[in-house]
Amino acid sequence: MSSAIVAEIRNEIRKRARPENVARIKRFFKEEVEIRGLMSAQIKEVVKLAHPKVRGDLSLALEVAEDLVESGVLEEASVGIGLLQRMTRRFTPDLFDVFDGWVDQLTNWASTDGLAAGLISETVRLDLGRVERLLLWTASGNRWRRRAAAVSLVPLARRGEMLDEVFRIAERLMIDGDEMVQKGVGWLLKEASRRHPDEVREFLLRWRDRAPALVLRYASEKLPKGKRVLKTK
Repeated sequence: MSSAIVAEIRNEIRKRARPENVARIKRFFKEEVEIRGLMSAQIKEVVKLAHPKVRGDLSLALEVAEDLVESGVLEEASVGIGLLQRMTRRFTPDLFDVFDGWVDQLTNWASTDGLAAGLISETVRLDLGRVERLLLWTASGNRWRRRAAAVSLVPLARRGEMLDEVFRIAERLMIDGDEMVQKGVGWLLKEASRRHPDEVREFLLRWRDRAPALVLRYASEKLPKGKRVLKTK
């Protein structure tokens, strides 16, 4: 059954494909990404059409989403993740292990952020002990796994939660040499600063001489202008 649903979803994506949009969307990616040219509203349309076919059946939805995420096509991954985001009330902590297996199939920052912030974060919320697994991800040779380690805590950090864990993850990524990871950890700290500006600023000050300028700039975006921590010249 899942293969038939996947085929229908791919057909709906093909029907909405806009080749004229591909080059414009690709400008947001430095890595090679397979793109059909759909806009966000069109992706949401496909999710809405597909959702009734998996409603109430999380196992089926996971099978469908796995095929779509592992395809490497940006819009397919977005639809798969979008389907599961409608079912987060059915999530259990052990789904972390399922999503862990998908991370190595990721090929771009957008799918990584969708999976991490949209799905993995929910399993962490259900079992805060999963942060220990995220800490292990920070040492991975896979840039997307390292980025996911940070981005998985973004929704929690935005609510002011798990500040200690945010700092534990960030400490391991503050001098990462990959720009995509730098942006991920900067984003995490920026979200934490919404509720904890003084603590985040103090953290950034400790790292100012060692962290890349990009991390500091991203992390400081929500701090008051006079309190932003940037590289000294």
